[in-house]
Amino acid sequence: MFVPGGSINKTSLAAGLALALGIGWLSPAFAQSWKINNGRNYGAYLPTETRKLADGSTYMTGGARMYVETEDPTYPVTGQSMDCRWICRVKPDGKDGSCITLCGGVDKDGDLFSFRALAFGGGTYEVGPGTGKYAKASGGGTFETIPVDDPAIAYMRWKGTLQLK
Repeated sequence: MFVPGGSINKTSLAAGLALALGIGWLSPAFAQSWKINNGRNYGAYLPTETRKLADGSTYMTGGARMYVETEDPTYPVTGQSMDCRWICRVKPDGKDGSCITLCGGVDKDGDLFSFRALAFGGGTYEVGPGTGKYAKASGGGTFETIPVDDPAIAYMRWKGTLQLK
Protein backbone atom coordinates (compact mmCIF):
# COMPACT_ATOMS: atom_id res chain seq x y z
CA MET A 1 0.00 0.00 0.00
CA PHE A 2 1.26 3.53 -0.74
CA VAL A 3 1.40 5.79 2.27
CA PRO A 4 2.18 9.48 1.63
CA GLY A 5 5.71 10.09 2.76
CA GLY A 6 6.22 6.34 3.07
CA SER A 7 7.30 3.59 0.72
CA ILE A 8 5.35 1.52 -1.78
CA ASN A 9 4.53 -2.01 -0.66
CA LYS A 10 5.93 -4.12 -3.51
CA THR A 11 3.45 -6.95 -2.94
CA SER A 12 0.47 -4.60 -3.18
CA LEU A 13 1.93 -2.93 -6.25
CA ALA A 14 2.50 -6.29 -7.94
CA ALA A 15 -1.04 -7.48 -7.07
CA GLY A 16 -2.56 -4.22 -8.37
CA LEU A 17 -0.55 -4.42 -11.58
CA ALA A 18 -1.50 -8.08 -12.10
CA LEU A 19 -5.18 -7.24 -11.52
CA ALA A 20 -5.05 -4.34 -13.98
CA LEU A 21 -3.30 -6.45 -16.61
CA GLY A 22 -5.63 -9.36 -15.96
CA ILE A 23 -8.73 -7.23 -16.44
CA GLY A 24 -7.29 -5.77 -19.64
CA TRP A 25 -6.46 -9.24 -20.85
CA LEU A 26 -9.91 -10.67 -19.97
CA SER A 27 -11.95 -7.94 -21.66
CA PRO A 28 -11.50 -9.33 -25.19
CA ALA A 29 -12.41 -12.78 -23.84
CA PHE A 30 -15.97 -11.56 -23.30
CA ALA A 31 -16.33 -11.02 -27.04
CA GLN A 32 -17.95 -14.00 -28.72
CA SER A 33 -18.57 -14.99 -32.30
CA TRP A 34 -20.49 -17.68 -34.13
CA LYS A 35 -20.54 -18.97 -37.68
CA ILE A 36 -23.79 -20.70 -38.59
CA ASN A 37 -23.88 -22.87 -41.71
CA ASN A 38 -27.34 -24.38 -41.28
CA GLY A 39 -29.80 -21.85 -39.85
CA ARG A 40 -33.50 -22.49 -40.28
CA ASN A 41 -36.42 -20.22 -39.47
CA TYR A 42 -39.95 -21.45 -39.76
CA GLY A 43 -43.33 -20.17 -38.70
CA ALA A 44 -46.65 -18.72 -39.77
CA TYR A 45 -47.25 -15.89 -42.19
CA LEU A 46 -48.72 -12.63 -40.88
CA PRO A 47 -51.42 -10.71 -42.82
CA THR A 48 -50.28 -8.89 -45.95
CA GLU A 49 -51.37 -5.54 -47.33
CA THR A 50 -51.17 -4.13 -50.84
CA ARG A 51 -52.25 -0.70 -52.00
CA LYS A 52 -51.66 1.65 -54.93
CA LEU A 53 -49.77 4.87 -54.28
CA ALA A 54 -50.49 8.24 -55.90
CA ASP A 55 -47.60 7.86 -58.37
CA GLY A 56 -48.99 4.52 -59.66
CA SER A 57 -46.49 2.37 -57.77
CA THR A 58 -47.63 -0.38 -55.40
CA TYR A 59 -46.88 -0.63 -51.69
CA MET A 60 -46.80 -4.16 -50.27
CA THR A 61 -46.09 -5.36 -46.75
CA GLY A 62 -46.29 -8.68 -44.93
CA GLY A 63 -44.22 -10.94 -42.78
CA ALA A 64 -44.08 -13.97 -40.55
CA ARG A 65 -43.63 -14.96 -36.92
CA MET A 66 -40.55 -17.21 -37.01
CA TYR A 67 -38.84 -19.74 -34.74
CA VAL A 68 -35.01 -19.95 -35.06
CA GLU A 69 -33.06 -23.22 -35.19
CA THR A 70 -29.32 -23.70 -35.78
CA GLU A 71 -26.74 -26.44 -35.49
CA ASP A 72 -25.14 -24.56 -32.56
CA PRO A 73 -27.07 -24.56 -29.27
CA THR A 74 -24.77 -21.82 -27.92
CA TYR A 75 -25.85 -19.35 -30.62
CA PRO A 76 -27.85 -16.87 -28.50
CA VAL A 77 -30.85 -16.67 -30.87
CA THR A 78 -31.26 -20.47 -31.24
CA GLY A 79 -34.65 -21.47 -29.87
CA GLN A 80 -36.00 -17.91 -29.87
CA SER A 81 -38.91 -16.52 -31.81
CA MET A 82 -38.87 -13.32 -33.84
CA ASP A 83 -41.16 -11.29 -36.04
CA CYS A 84 -40.06 -10.58 -39.59
CA ARG A 85 -41.70 -7.86 -41.69
CA TRP A 86 -41.04 -7.02 -45.30
CA ILE A 87 -41.95 -3.79 -47.01
CA CYS A 88 -41.76 -3.36 -50.78
CA ARG A 89 -42.49 -0.64 -53.31
CA VAL A 90 -42.98 -1.76 -56.90
CA LYS A 91 -42.71 0.84 -59.66
CA PRO A 92 -45.74 1.48 -61.90
CA ASP A 93 -44.28 -0.65 -64.70
CA GLY A 94 -44.20 -3.62 -62.30
CA LYS A 95 -40.67 -4.53 -63.34
CA ASP A 96 -38.55 -2.78 -60.73
CA GLY A 97 -38.97 -2.43 -57.02
CA SER A 98 -37.18 -2.20 -53.75
CA CYS A 99 -37.72 -4.04 -50.49
CA ILE A 100 -36.64 -3.95 -46.88
CA THR A 101 -36.91 -6.93 -44.53
CA LEU A 102 -36.57 -6.45 -40.77
CA CYS A 103 -36.59 -9.27 -38.21
CA GLY A 104 -36.38 -8.82 -34.46
CA GLY A 105 -37.10 -10.48 -31.17
CA VAL A 106 -36.09 -10.80 -27.54
CA ASP A 107 -33.70 -13.50 -26.31
CA LYS A 108 -33.87 -15.55 -23.11
CA ASP A 109 -31.96 -12.81 -21.22
CA GLY A 110 -34.40 -10.07 -22.29
CA ASP A 111 -32.05 -8.44 -24.83
CA LEU A 112 -33.51 -7.26 -28.15
CA PHE A 113 -31.86 -8.52 -31.35
CA SER A 114 -32.51 -7.70 -34.99
CA PHE A 115 -31.51 -8.53 -38.54
CA ARG A 116 -32.12 -6.40 -41.64
CA ALA A 117 -31.92 -6.85 -45.39
CA LEU A 118 -32.51 -4.73 -48.48
CA ALA A 119 -34.25 -7.70 -50.06
CA PHE A 120 -37.37 -9.83 -50.00
CA GLY A 121 -37.37 -13.62 -50.12
CA GLY A 122 -33.60 -14.00 -50.35
CA GLY A 123 -30.31 -12.13 -50.47
CA THR A 124 -27.90 -10.82 -47.88
CA TYR A 125 -28.61 -9.58 -44.37
CA GLU A 126 -26.84 -7.62 -41.62
CA VAL A 127 -27.00 -7.95 -37.84
CA GLY A 128 -28.37 -5.20 -35.62
CA PRO A 129 -29.22 -2.96 -34.00
CA GLY A 130 -30.11 -4.37 -30.59
CA THR A 131 -29.88 -3.86 -26.84
CA GLY A 132 -27.76 -5.41 -24.11
CA LYS A 133 -25.34 -7.94 -25.55
CA TYR A 134 -26.50 -6.98 -29.09
CA ALA A 135 -25.84 -3.23 -28.66
CA LYS A 136 -22.54 -3.51 -30.54
CA ALA A 137 -23.26 -6.74 -32.43
CA SER A 138 -22.07 -7.17 -35.99
CA GLY A 139 -22.15 -9.79 -38.69
CA GLY A 140 -24.39 -10.93 -41.49
CA GLY A 141 -24.86 -13.54 -44.15
CA THR A 142 -27.27 -14.86 -46.73
CA PHE A 143 -30.86 -16.10 -46.59
CA GLU A 144 -33.38 -17.74 -48.90
CA THR A 145 -37.07 -18.53 -48.66
CA ILE A 146 -37.86 -22.18 -49.24
CA PRO A 147 -41.21 -23.04 -50.86
CA VAL A 148 -43.43 -25.44 -48.89
CA ASP A 149 -46.74 -27.14 -49.73
CA ASP A 150 -48.71 -25.25 -47.06
CA PRO A 151 -49.21 -21.58 -48.09
CA ALA A 152 -49.63 -20.56 -44.43
CA ILE A 153 -46.17 -21.82 -43.42
CA ALA A 154 -43.03 -19.70 -43.82
CA TYR A 155 -39.66 -21.46 -44.09
CA MET A 156 -36.27 -19.81 -44.55
CA ARG A 157 -32.69 -21.13 -44.63
CA TRP A 158 -29.75 -18.92 -43.79
CA LYS A 159 -26.06 -18.89 -42.94
CA GLY A 160 -23.89 -16.20 -41.49
CA THR A 161 -21.91 -14.80 -38.63
CA LEU A 162 -22.65 -13.00 -35.39
CA GLN A 163 -20.07 -11.18 -33.27
CA LEU A 164 -20.88 -9.83 -29.83
CA LYS A 165 -18.50 -7.32 -28.26
